[in-house]
Amino acid sequence: MVTPALVVGPAWLRTRVGWAGRAARALTTGLSALALAVGALAVVPAPARAEDVITTQEYFSYYHLDTARAKGYTGKGVTIALIDGPVDTSAPELKGANITDKSRCTIEGSGSGRSHGTAMASFLVAHDYGVAPDATLNVYQVSNKSSISAGSCETGGQKLDTFAELINRAIDDGAQVISISQGVPDRDDNLKWAVARAMSRGVIIIASVGNEGSDSNDTHLSQWSGMVGVSAIKSDGSFADYSSWGNGVTTAAIGEPFTRRDYETGQNETTTGTSNSTAITSGMLALARQKWPDATANQILQVLTHTGLNPNHEWNKYTGYGAISISDLLNTDPSQYPDENPLAQKRGGSSPTPEEVQDYGDGLADPDELPTDTSYAYRGTDEFLLRDPDTKATIHLGTSPRYHRK
Repeated sequence: MVTPALVVGPAWLRTRVGWAGRAARALTTGLSALALAVGALAVVPAPARAEDVITTQEYFSYYHLDTARAKGYTGKGVTIALIDGPVDTSAPELKGANITDKSRCTIEGSGSGRSHGTAMASFLVAHDYGVAPDATLNVYQVSNKSSISAGSCETGGQKLDTFAELINRAIDDGAQVISISQGVPDRDDNLKWAVARAMSRGVIIIASVGNEGSDSNDTHLSQWSGMVGVSAIKSDGSFADYSSWGNGVTTAAIGEPFTRRDYETGQNETTTGTSNSTAITSGMLALARQKWPDATANQILQVLTHTGLNPNHEWNKYTGYGAISISDLLNTDPSQYPDENPLAQKRGGSSPTPEEVQDYGDGLADPDELPTDTSYAYRGTDEFLLRDPDTKATIHLGTSPRYHRK
C-alpha cells in the first residue's frame, strides 16, 4: 500500500533538511522494515515485465557513483553482511556479483520477502547500479511476519535466525559492515551482547528506522548503541513523509524512487522506504572502509557524524547528524578523529552501555548471557564457572587485560 502523506516535523526542520539536500548535490559533485517488515515498503506498480533487466537507479546519478567507480571506489576487499529475506542470486541484476548465502538454516520465504531481500542485495552489489559492486556480500535469511514459515530455522522451539544469532554469525564470517532493513527486534540480552561484540570488534551495523511516519525508536534496531540508524529523504532533500524518526537516527539517505523485482506480481515495481536508504548507506560505508583501510570503525563513524549535511552537523531526531555525503566520507581523513565510537550512547540512553561494551572486550561479561557467541572467552575471576556444567564458553581465569592496565 502507498504510505499516506503527512507533514513531519516543524517548518524550520523541513527547511533545514531541504538545505541539506541541496548541499548534498553540491558537495557530491566534486566526487562525483518490516515496518520495516518485508513488503512494508510503499509499493507503486510500474509498467514493466519481470524479464526486463533493471539497469539503472536514480540514486546512482544523485550520488555521482560513476565518479566513485572511476576513482576505484567499488567496495573491493570489503565484506558486507545482509540480514534480510531470501536473495535470488539468479536475478540478472546480480550476475557476476560475489554473493554467498551463509544462512545456517532456511526459512520458507514469501514472494514479498524474496522481493525485499533481492532488492537490498542489488542496491549493494549489482554490477550496473550497486553502490559497492566489488564487495563480498554474505546474505543471511531471517524470518518475519511476512514469511510463510520459519522453515528449518525453528526446531524444537529454538529459533536459529534471531538477530543475535545472525549478527554473531556475520561477525564470525568476517563481516565489516552489516546491513539490516528489518524492524521489531527481539529485545533481550542475547541481542545486547551481540551488539556489544560488534562494537568491540569494529563491525559497523546499519539499520533502518522504519516507515511508520512516527517516532518508532522503540521498535527498530536503530535504537541500540553503536547502530547507524538511517531515515529517508526525498531527492529534493526534504524529509520523506513515510520515514520514521527518533533518538536512534544517525543519518539519512534518499529512499525513493527505487526499482525492484516483485516476485509476487511478476512485474518490476517502484518502491520507497528507509530500507532503500539503509542499503545505500551500507554501501557507502563499505566504500569508506575500502578507501581508509587503516582507520578504525570508530573513526569511520566519526567522519560520518562530523560530515552529515545538517547545518554545523547538528543532530536532530529526523535526520540525525544530517544526510550522508559520499564525497566527505571518501575525502575526509579519519585519522584526525579519536578512536571513540560517537554512537556509544544515544540520546535518551541506549543499550549496551559503554561499560558493557568494555566488559565484553575485557572478557568480563557473564558468559551465560552470551549463548549465541561461540567465540567468547571469559577472563574474569569467577571460579564457579569452571564447575558450572551449563557454561559453554571458554574459561581463562584471571587473564582479563583490565587487570594489567595502568
